[in-house]
Amino acid sequence: MTESGQTHWLSWANIKQNVHDIFTWQYYREGFSGWSKKSYIWLLVGLSVIIGTGFMHGFSTMTLISVLGGAIGFTCTLAITNNKRLNGVLGFVSAILISYVAWHANNNADIFMQVGYVLALDIPVILFGSAWNARKIRKMDRTGWLILLGTFIVMYSFLFWIDTQVFISPRPFIDAFSAAIGFTGAALMLGKYSSQYVMWSIQGVTSVLLWFITAQQGDANWVLFATYLLYLGNDVLGLFFSPWRMFNKSKQSS
Repeated sequence: MTESGQTHWLSWANIKQNVHDIFTWQYYREGFSGWSKKSYIWLLVGLSVIIGTGFMHGFSTMTLISVLGGAIGFTCTLAITNNKRLNGVLGFVSAILISYVAWHANNNADIFMQVGYVLALDIPVILFGSAWNARKIRKMDRTGWLILLGTFIVMYSFLFWIDTQVFISPRPFIDAFSAAIGFTGAALMLGKYSSQYVMWSIQGVTSVLLWFITAQQGDANWVLFATYLLYLGNDVLGLFFSPWRMFNKSKQSS
């Protein structure tokens, strides 16, 4: 127990409780409640666009996987925007689905980005969600800049090497760059830095370009193209209309 009388966030009891919560109705009711009105509206718009785009030209297994991955992933980003620990479960499921689609399109760094999200972001939020959720959102500081620069340099170097020396991606530069930015945003999110949304915005733009180029080169998946466009809309909500907003004067560092 801590001095405040509450279980320490790293305790086994707290982890067991967080995992147990996943299998309760209350977990999901809490996860989808208390969102901003703009987020609820954007969720309805986004799901309509993803489903409409996916099934516009018929039904197939790949289409179904793309729609489910896109819809769950999009919902996950909104859960993050509204500071809900539900994003851990949603991110875990969507990462598996999107990784399969990325593997089919030979966007290999995108797969590493999704796996990285699971290991570095989704699982920690699932295990330590209640404590992570309660931490204050932070302004950028020296530690934040070190996290940003270190994560980007290391991940871009590694992913570009993977794309050019191991799997030989047809789009190594933008594939590695987009994924490295995604890893950086995830690292800032775990640190509860509001500046994560700057990185998510950049990553959204590069992912839209990646999947557009992918489509032009013969591996079209317009569902993920539309999904990343919707991510950009959510990034705007995160930057200006959410608890993470960059210009919130009441935000304090922890």
